[in-house]
Amino acid sequence: MRLAPLAALALSVTACPKPGAEPASEAKPGPAPVAVQTPQSAAGSITPGATRVTECPRSLGGAEAQIDRVISKDCGPVTVVEDYRVDNGSLTLEAGATLQFKDGAALIVGASEPAKLLVAGTPTEPVTLTSASDKAAGAWRGVELGDKAARSQIQGAVIEFAGTEERALWIAAAEVTLEGTTIREARGPAIRLEGAGSLASFTGNTLRKLGSKAAIVAPATAVIGIAGGNRFDGEAVVQVLGGDIGAPTTWPNPGVPLRLNEEVRVGGAGPERAVLNLSPGTELRFGPEGRLSIGSSADGGLVARGTSEAPITFTAGDRRQAGGWGGLQIWARGEADLEHAAFEFGGGGDEGTAALMVEDGALSLRETTFRSNRAGVAIRGKATLRALADNRFAATKRALELPADLVGALGEGNAFDSDGRIVVVPGAVTSKATWAAHGAPLELSGEVLVGAELTLEAGLRVLAGPEAALIVGSDAPAALLAHGTAEAPIQLAASAGVWRGIKLHGKTLASTLQHVELSQTGAEPAVWVEAPTEVRLDNVTCAKCKAAVVGWQCGASVSQSAVLATDGTPAIDAPPQGC
Repeated sequence: MRLAPLAALALSVTACPKPGAEPASEAKPGPAPVAVQTPQSAAGSITPGATRVTECPRSLGGAEAQIDRVISKDCGPVTVVEDYRVDNGSLTLEAGATLQFKDGAALIVGASEPAKLLVAGTPTEPVTLTSASDKAAGAWRGVELGDKAARSQIQGAVIEFAGTEERALWIAAAEVTLEGTTIREARGPAIRLEGAGSLASFTGNTLRKLGSKAAIVAPATAVIGIAGGNRFDGEAVVQVLGGDIGAPTTWPNPGVPLRLNEEVRVGGAGPERAVLNLSPGTELRFGPEGRLSIGSSADGGLVARGTSEAPITFTAGDRRQAGGWGGLQIWARGEADLEHAAFEFGGGGDEGTAALMVEDGALSLRETTFRSNRAGVAIRGKATLRALADNRFAATKRALELPADLVGALGEGNAFDSDGRIVVVPGAVTSKATWAAHGAPLELSGEVLVGAELTLEAGLRVLAGPEAALIVGSDAPAALLAHGTAEAPIQLAASAGVWRGIKLHGKTLASTLQHVELSQTGAEPAVWVEAPTEVRLDNVTCAKCKAAVVGWQCGASVSQSAVLATDGTPAIDAPPQGC
């Protein structure tokens, strides 16, 4: 029989020892002994052009190419004396096989040429990769699957006492299968994915007794493969590296928190919007510099729809107190749809930040809880509010912040603590709107310019700062319809000191103030009416006001019924002189 040409080997091989024979010695310097090798055509080698080798090696080390090596349990423990590199070939470890590694050695597959690692252990006969000497974390360097080891498979393995401070199993290869495998007693994280590294399947694994709380370290694009159904240490997390998500991606719930220490940006450069989907029950923990930014420079989206039993949680990774992390950011080219989520300990960083910030982007927010945040939701600029209903704000005094033009878009069912506030950013109301009573007062810090019909509903409370005023009809036709009731009056008061009151300018259409309680206005009448505005005041009071309740110019039409000046307010009205 003619033998196929032999591939060059940088290791020694010999036949499996017979039962009762002395253990094979390690390779010695000099020419390596040669084992009989079966041609590819006869043995069905995995790698084209490679030779299948099933004989047991005495030891392994150095570089090996053009070989499809198979090691079975019959070989007994095989010692890896130095880094063992597999390129342009494969290494198959059958059920029950054992490799034991000398100090500092590693198994490196597919670093420079296409190669595969195929581990086929079973629950009763696992493949074991262990230390040849000290049974201590980091005794050997671990397993490295380079970027040319795509579609390698590790099933039913035990990897122990391995790794560096960065990982025990390093994966830069695409579509790696890791199932039913235990990684334990590692010096650092169990697994690190880098570059194009990804997991085709990740189930039934156990990652325990690690030297790092980060059981897995992965780029944002590789989290997609880290599904549930695995076992971890009690405080374990999956650490998500900073970077860009440029295509539709789903992060499954791995069963432990996802930890973000850096900024992850979601935005696609192509025609398809990059959308990050978060699975129910997922918990995201943010370090002080951790951020999740949607649509900052390209079209991006976030869909976080939990359930009442499995909400999606955004929380602090270290400081479990208000301001412990920055916040989720939705930018001009971003949109977010959140339901059954929870935000806690957010709003850290610069003053004015919130747990959820929308800068010119679009937001839909339903049935979400904000608790123990420095600030809850901040909506700014030309943002679009598609929904904000049935949310709960607890231990978050600055619950909401939004432009005056979006106050009317607030939905029903939001709940607040007794000291909760809805902060209204000064600006214009440009379309017909209704400001409803939401269980927390509106807090005005400056002028609100009403350029359309604005209705104030019964029970509404407004707290106004020294520069605050409701200015109606100054630039465009507008009307103010304040429809309180005896049981639920509309209350407008100063948050501190005095405020500037209500100004009805010349473009104001017929307006009504009914069952309105004003207080603490400044040196001008609480309600000032310019010609030719027509306004009706019914059951309006002003307490602790420095000037009259109502004043007007010649040509204005003011009708009054049950208007009262109380608690030091000097007069009910200040009619014009000389008309």
